[in-house]
Amino acid sequence: MESEEKMNFRTLKLKIYVVVISVLISTSFIANRPKKISALEPFFTLVGRAPTYYLDYMLFLKQHLARIGIDLDVVVMDCPFSLKHLMSFPYFDICYFPLVKAASYPSNFSLLYSQNSSFNLFGYQTSMDYNETLGTGQNEWYLKQGTKIIPPHSQEHIEHYWRWQEYLMDEILPCLPSFSKKEYVASWSNLKGYNFTNGIIQSWGKMHWDGVHTGQQSINELVIADRPWANLNPLYQKDSASAFISDAVLDPLVWFDADGSVLPHLATHCHHLNNTHLRLHLRQNVKWQSDPEGTFTDEFFDAEDVYFTLYSHAKISTKKEEYAWIKDMTILDNYTLDIFIDGDPATPKNDPYTPYLSKLAVGILPEHYLNQTQLADGITPDMNHISWKKYNNSSFFGTGILEMSAFEEDQETQLTTFNDCWRMDPSLLNDSTLDWKNRFGDKWNLTTIIVKIFSCDELALMKFEVGEIDVHLVTDYPGKRESYYLDPAFNIQEKISSYFGFFVFNMRENRAYIGSRDPCALDPNMSIGLAIRKAIAHAIDREEINEVLHNGEYKINHYPFSEKLGIWCNPNIIHYDHNVTKAREYLGIASGCPDYPPTPSESAFPYSSVYIPGFRCMIAIGSIMIVYLSALFVSKKISRKSEKDN
Repeated sequence: MESEEKMNFRTLKLKIYVVVISVLISTSFIANRPKKISALEPFFTLVGRAPTYYLDYMLFLKQHLARIGIDLDVVVMDCPFSLKHLMSFPYFDICYFPLVKAASYPSNFSLLYSQNSSFNLFGYQTSMDYNETLGTGQNEWYLKQGTKIIPPHSQEHIEHYWRWQEYLMDEILPCLPSFSKKEYVASWSNLKGYNFTNGIIQSWGKMHWDGVHTGQQSINELVIADRPWANLNPLYQKDSASAFISDAVLDPLVWFDADGSVLPHLATHCHHLNNTHLRLHLRQNVKWQSDPEGTFTDEFFDAEDVYFTLYSHAKISTKKEEYAWIKDMTILDNYTLDIFIDGDPATPKNDPYTPYLSKLAVGILPEHYLNQTQLADGITPDMNHISWKKYNNSSFFGTGILEMSAFEEDQETQLTTFNDCWRMDPSLLNDSTLDWKNRFGDKWNLTTIIVKIFSCDELALMKFEVGEIDVHLVTDYPGKRESYYLDPAFNIQEKISSYFGFFVFNMRENRAYIGSRDPCALDPNMSIGLAIRKAIAHAIDREEINEVLHNGEYKINHYPFSEKLGIWCNPNIIHYDHNVTKAREYLGIASGCPDYPPTPSESAFPYSSVYIPGFRCMIAIGSIMIVYLSALFVSKKISRKSEKDN
């Protein structure tokens, strides 16, 4: 028979296991207990699709729709999540999709929102809003008409896209935009005049140091960090590190400000002789920086440089297709160039191409240096010439405010102020249309930018904190940002990124509810699908999602594109703010019963129906681990004592 002591030991272990199991069960119930929400018996059920990394968005959506009587079956996608996949398998009613680099120009809107676009994720068809007079859908008409308005960026052009946005979001509603993502930069607080939105290059004539911060070596230089650059020639660039150097050294024909406004730069005027014939008038007395060998020391910018640059982009660059609109060019004199435009080479006549201004905003290359020899056609530059190899690497020069003065591989690149730069001409301040002083400044206090090369961003951040770097991106370091906000030694600035996230509404006619084209009985001018989409839009609480998932750092977006487009954003766009009462009103219109759905009672959906994302599961897991480890420790102590007694 077992001794009484052994029996007591076994009884004690059994009690410990019972306690552990009881705590596990009770903790699980506490963690998974759903939040009380106002819920209804489901009016109907929709299908939502999401990959695991956007599952939280869909779970919040499920909760929000439950408040107005819509059930959402969330299908988690294990396969690669892409626009192409969703287009090929549109078996959903709602999904969440982000574009990290969204449309940067209005004409690109048609890539998402037109009927025949290969990216028509929403299933828009012209039959949804067909207009007999226009001979097409009104949305389609807006998009096509926007590509024909000349001159581009005129007030007429801008307001046309304002009207389109309002129409799309009010009469079609293919999506509910979610958030604009922000980018953050930290700088030492004694740096004055730096504007993160405009960038270092446009802030160069405004920046100065007020005193010296910890670790600072000079009040004449700015030290930043970046990845190693790959190719400085913009004809072949793919990385941002290379683009920063070339943007600092080269000048474009036109300059895009941060809000999307376009102003003259190396081109003083763009004159439209007709919709497909553009005449460029060029700035005079613009001196080139010296080439590395010192062979060309007194060269000035002219029409040959413009012709050479645009020809090279159209014929030999890695993005030739973006310059297919250039049908021909003619040099009239040293400072005048004609460009003949054909936006659609497939048609017999020349067609306008409104995005051409964005293609003129490229750095102008030195024809006198890169075009020393040509191929057999006598036009195409010989890229095997030694000048190309040198120019693509460390021997890079232009007409910009900064010139490349030193480079040490894997260590740093130095840029210094080009003292003969045309941008320092005081007469520029007299041109009110340029607003030069406010845009670029006129105080050239700093002389040097030192770009320290780091492959590890965490190491660069450490160097920033000890004062060896003056400005550094901190978008991916929310904890650091919080500490910098509280430290007077640092400044934090933010700007809107090109990120565009949105809840996609599948408007295809085979989606019974959200895509229904049948007119509402209570409002025949509105389809049932549109009424349901409006109800959903008002039901979604983006404020809550932002607070819980993004710590309130994102900005709610109301536009069908990235808010970074600035002047193209309709200041009076319709807002679908969270409003459950309004959401229920639209469901009432959709159902044909003004009293439906009834006001819900406070209830809790079962766990399988509504799951509230948050930290409760983490609390439960932590509690379970603590109880288990404690029990294991006590059990081992008792076992050792028993072994000693025996």
